[in-house]
Amino acid sequence: MDNRAVVEMIDICKAFPGVQALDHVSFTLRRGEVHCLLGENGAGKSTLIKILSGAYQMDSGQIKIEGREVNIRSAQDARGMGISTIYQEMNLVPGLSVAENLFLGEEETLKGVSWVVDRRAMNARANEIFAKMNVTVDPNALVGDLNTAKQQMVEIARSLINQRKVIIMDEPTSSITDKDTEELFRIIRELKAQGVSIIYISHRLQELAEIVDRVTVMRDGQYIATFQMGEVSIDELVRCMVGRELEENARAAHGRTQEVLLEARRITAGRAVQDASFQLHRGEILGFAGLVGAGRTELMRAVYGADRMDSGEVLVRGEAVKIRSPKQGVKNGIAYLSEDRKGQGLVLMMEISKNITITNLARVSGGPVINRRRELEQSQELAKSLSVATTSVQKRVRDLSGGNQQKVVIAKWLMTDCDVLIFDEPTKGIDVGARAEIYKLMNRLAAEGKGIILVSSDMNEILRVSDRIVVMNQGRIMGEFENSGEDIQEEILSLMLGGIERVS
Repeated sequence: MDNRAVVEMIDICKAFPGVQALDHVSFTLRRGEVHCLLGENGAGKSTLIKILSGAYQMDSGQIKIEGREVNIRSAQDARGMGISTIYQEMNLVPGLSVAENLFLGEEETLKGVSWVVDRRAMNARANEIFAKMNVTVDPNALVGDLNTAKQQMVEIARSLINQRKVIIMDEPTSSITDKDTEELFRIIRELKAQGVSIIYISHRLQELAEIVDRVTVMRDGQYIATFQMGEVSIDELVRCMVGRELEENARAAHGRTQEVLLEARRITAGRAVQDASFQLHRGEILGFAGLVGAGRTELMRAVYGADRMDSGEVLVRGEAVKIRSPKQGVKNGIAYLSEDRKGQGLVLMMEISKNITITNLARVSGGPVINRRRELEQSQELAKSLSVATTSVQKRVRDLSGGNQQKVVIAKWLMTDCDVLIFDEPTKGIDVGARAEIYKLMNRLAAEGKGIILVSSDMNEILRVSDRIVVMNQGRIMGEFENSGEDIQEEILSLMLGGIERVS
């Protein structure tokens, strides 16, 4: 890394209706460095990188690329200046092949026939990039048929197809395994050695020491400070991000009872879930640990009724029930908070109140007509009880930060009075402050007698929140642990990786 600036953003301002998203923010990226942008959801990080990538236009300020002032008006302008962005919400076309996605807008053509796409050349180049990344992806496969981890690798490969000066990575490890994360870090180190500069956004603070050179902290749309990564502690960064000491929010005593709210018996669902059984008690948080692809999400979707079960049965409060659809799942008191919060959990263009009441319209309607006053009252009450940060429940949910969007999803399911809430990766893409609030909400719900299932790829999260922990590998339940405070992490990791099943 040298000290020459590749990107300079000077006094950048950007406002949206009612919100000053960026207030005279400055940021400098050097050649061959990994520079982390850190801040809570709503701090302005995404707005800043969207201005640099051409998705937004700044209201005022100045951008320089290698010392020359530029005007970035579109994503095409940004690409032309050597800037590539990998967004957290993947920007792929499901109906196109991997190779077609990699070269979208920059297709290779046959020599002398500029209007004919050279698919063989694109496939060969794609295989070359994937080999360099040490991952296996078929260039002819439809992107829509790939799992989330593979799609993330396609996004990363797309930035490597054409040599870029600057690559922006927004939460690149949020949906990939530890092994894939190691490969990503190896690729990042290679890019640094080649002089490529990387803007890295992540809420996984433990990653930063491995690859980050400098950290810039933002809060409430303002620049706070820049640190050399080796000269600042994680605790100092957290205090700087949130502007206060963060409550540790250790695992709470929930008052678990002997009553079994939910029992799954020998569930099999395709190849993803094989002969899986577990029990959930009233007042407990039951954690499900496992690698990406272990079958945890598929098991939960089968129990909830979103996916078809081939065999097995579900019991609610001791009685066998038939759940063949999400509607039947909700009717039996089961709520499922999908890991795809924006795609499956919310209607982003609708207002907060309508997202909250959509699961129980009967509660806010008189006959066939929705009572608007009642809808606003009910949604406002729930939003207030969950501390959703908004000036009005009539605002669109897309304008909320990730943490507050997650609270709206929780409020939506609380409208149904469900006794069982399944949280699938509930803190994915959420900052440390909002994460602590989500944990507090889960603890509160368990203390009120709800049964909570937590599916998480974050081992620290599982150990921090759960009363009991179930481990899955390749669709099977490998073992079950009481989270009694003993050091069980090594044994859990062994089972996650396919060790000998633990007799519980």
